[in-house]
Amino acid sequence: MHSVICGLVLMAFAGTASASATTYTIGYGDTLWDLSIRFYGTPDYWDDILAANPSIMGVEYLVPGMDIVLPDIAGTVGAPAPTRTQSVTVAPAPTLTASTPIISRIRLESAGFVAVNPVPAPGVVLAVNVEDQGIVSNDDAYAGDLVEIDMGTADGVSVNSVFKILNVGEQAVDPETGNKIGTIVRVAGLIRILEPSENTSIALVEHSNMQINAGDLVVVYERAADIPINTRPASEDMTAWVIGLQNPLLTRSYTYDVVYLNRGSESGLRPGDVFVVYNYGDMAYDISGNRVVTADIPISELVVLTTERTTCSALVSANITGDLIEVGDRIHLARRQSAQTGSR
Repeated sequence: MHSVICGLVLMAFAGTASASATTYTIGYGDTLWDLSIRFYGTPDYWDDILAANPSIMGVEYLVPGMDIVLPDIAGTVGAPAPTRTQSVTVAPAPTLTASTPIISRIRLESAGFVAVNPVPAPGVVLAVNVEDQGIVSNDDAYAGDLVEIDMGTADGVSVNSVFKILNVGEQAVDPETGNKIGTIVRVAGLIRILEPSENTSIALVEHSNMQINAGDLVVVYERAADIPINTRPASEDMTAWVIGLQNPLLTRSYTYDVVYLNRGSESGLRPGDVFVVYNYGDMAYDISGNRVVTADIPISELVVLTTERTTCSALVSANITGDLIEVGDRIHLARRQSAQTGSR
């Protein structure tokens, strides 16, 4: 059963100004704009929701599992209280604009990484689709399904605790040396605890990037920081190689896909740095019969999302031509903020 279940903590919507305010538990991808539309029928009251929650510093600080107050606004007609079968709303990625924090938080938090050492994880997925009954049961889970993990109240887990699910994949090989440089670790999804017991917990899969299976790792969710795109031309000639793709089922990457590179913080890379992929020029002959080299044609741009010591993840922010990035492609650093100035 792949039904979408939203764990909402709320009281009946206020009918008069003296009634109690509504409490809502933030789901993955929720925005104040969406909540204003859902509960007041217009996006105009997002700032009223923000004002009613002084502990939230700004619209970008919503975290799954957080309880917020939805104020009783006079003159508005509240939407019906959502049911436990209402779909989770995922905010779209904003438009790409240089020097502004354009990368969607969903993309950042699901980027994955290349692990040189085994990933320390406090728990694992014990079972998937635990809501299924009878003989037929799927052996993988997606958004809306229920899973069971080997962590409970004895481990500090409580209702609405949020965790990431990690899938440990294949070895990444460095095209320059032919050596294995780490294991690709993908973020399979995000879960929120519904029913904790002492040693195990039942959780809702609120967001999934790929199938979740028994044995996948469970780690604590941490909110990703915004990434401004760096706009200064790089002063050095740095090349990197594509060593893996976020989607293990693809052989080429498309716009908004994530890839993994064999350069990281050790090389001075930071989130927001930009690489360009070229279709390299070839030898040709001009009208006089002289040999010339044709131009290098840019085909894609990539923005660094997260860095490890020797590797990084990067978002394909633009495909300029029909050529697509593959594992083994060489790329060039194009824009990078100097270490002295910091990210803007």
